[in-house]
Amino acid sequence: MRGALEKRGFTVTAAPDYESAYRQLVEARFELVVIDLVEAGAGVEFIKRVQAATNLTQPLLLVMVEWGTGGATLALTERADAYEPKPLDAARLVDSVERLLGTKALPAQGTIGAE
Repeated sequence: MRGALEKRGFTVTAAPDYESAYRQLVEARFELVVIDLVEAGAGVEFIKRVQAATNLTQPLLLVMVEWGTGGATLALTERADAYEPKPLDAARLVDSVERLLGTKALPAQGTIGAE
């Protein structure tokens, strides 16, 4: 995910876990928040915590494994602006990010492959 976005010219800040991500979100301003929901329960709680504490106004993109057909419903319930299913399609991820930011990234420096 990170590599695909950086290849297109985006600056990416990553966190190893939800607690580190939370600290980064309350301390800095980001244009877009991409949350990789590793497990539904902890991920949803993290989103609620961030929204309550930071008054999240930037676009929110959820990346998640398809849990049956509930992925889209979960994303909408948590006020996500978009979601991408795993396994990730790098080109589709970049398209979603560009759409949410209302911009186009730098021209590709080669082929973007799924990570």
